[in-house]
Amino acid sequence: MSKTVVPTPPQTVVIADENQEILEKVVLNEMTWDENAVMGNVSDKHTGKPIEGVCIKVCDQEFNPIAFNFSDIDGNFSIEGSFSQYIRIIAAKKGYETISSDAILTESLNKKALNLELSPAPSHGAVIFGSIKDAQQKPIPAVRVTIFRGQSLNPYDFTFTNQEGLYIFDNIEPGIYRISIQSQNYIERILNIEAVRDQPIITLEPVYLKRKLLKGTIYGIITDKNNVPLSNALVVLCNGNNLPVQFTYTNEDGIYMFYKLEPGTYSIIAK
Repeated sequence: MSKTVVPTPPQTVVIADENQEILEKVVLNEMTWDENAVMGNVSDKHTGKPIEGVCIKVCDQEFNPIAFNFSDIDGNFSIEGSFSQYIRIIAAKKGYETISSDAILTESLNKKALNLELSPAPSHGAVIFGSIKDAQQKPIPAVRVTIFRGQSLNPYDFTFTNQEGLYIFDNIEPGIYRISIQSQNYIERILNIEAVRDQPIITLEPVYLKRKLLKGTIYGIITDKNNVPLSNALVVLCNGNNLPVQFTYTNEDGIYMFYKLEPGTYSIIAK
């Protein structure tokens, strides 16, 4: 932007028959610049048209905030503040790529306007946001969430819940999807959703998982009278009626284990 001027006050003139009026001399004055103000204009990089409603933020060299404002209908903006020696400019608007400047010497902006150009942002598809909780409404972390497109068996993407039980997918194109929610300790859930073009953010209802009814285990170590572990020892598991239900052999460390056991009373016989 070159020299900036302000419009003059209006002058009124009346033209009557056979009468001519001469306006007084019009003088354009340069704009008065505040030493603590940053001014400029924002336009579309492709079309050159001004962009209204752009958020322009002035930060110091380390991106600590100082002041911000929005561009008007003509793309013009003015921001006042107590600026440091060097400042950075950030400009953002939905549908455009955010820009951030290098460090600018504040003195170099004296009586100069900043021309900012924003490029239209490419389409990144929709964002899916969801949460997973247990029956007591407590967040469940580390749950694997896999999304499939249509009836495909190949995952479109996958992620895990964070400590708050939240998960996010992005770059979701319009279409039908199913979401598989899997955890070792909970019963799997399947969700069917549709992503539409006019819905950039899809917020799903919280999913409450039911805990699996995990069966019990019994394990131990078999040793001789000198407390030396015995390998390949026969271990028989009996139920409450002393009837054998499972058997196994110890490993080289004398360890044995039975699993997938229903609740009840058991006894162990070793040989």
